[in-house]
Amino acid sequence: MGDQALTVRQIPAAEAAARLAGVAELDPSGVASSGADLVRYGQAFEVEGEGGDAVFVVAVRNGCAFVVAAKGGGRLDMTTVLDELVTRAATNDGCTSIALQTARPGLVRKLQRRGFRVTGWVMKKDLTQ
Repeated sequence: MGDQALTVRQIPAAEAAARLAGVAELDPSGVASSGADLVRYGQAFEVEGEGGDAVFVVAVRNGCAFVVAAKGGGRLDMTTVLDELVTRAATNDGCTSIALQTARPGLVRKLQRRGFRVTGWVMKKDLTQ
């Protein structure tokens, strides 16, 4: 996050669901079909900074803070912001790991440089063919 001042606040599920519209269709697992599906799994937060803003949902299960969904705007570096904010919050809550899933190869590479590692694959089979 460097020297950028950020404001973080928890936001209502309905607000997060509206702001996450369109993100569910990017879910590699296909489990979520709407912003409302994404927010029901965890707590929603908003981050605001000089470079832009973001909304993200985090669920904590079995000592792992799982980033369910995230959507940013402006010049805010979401990888850095989420990694640093979620790491701090997860550590304070006694979590031992952070996880997320993505279909974006570039994000995988950025996260690997920040200490994340690939631990599995999402497999899907199209039954309409």
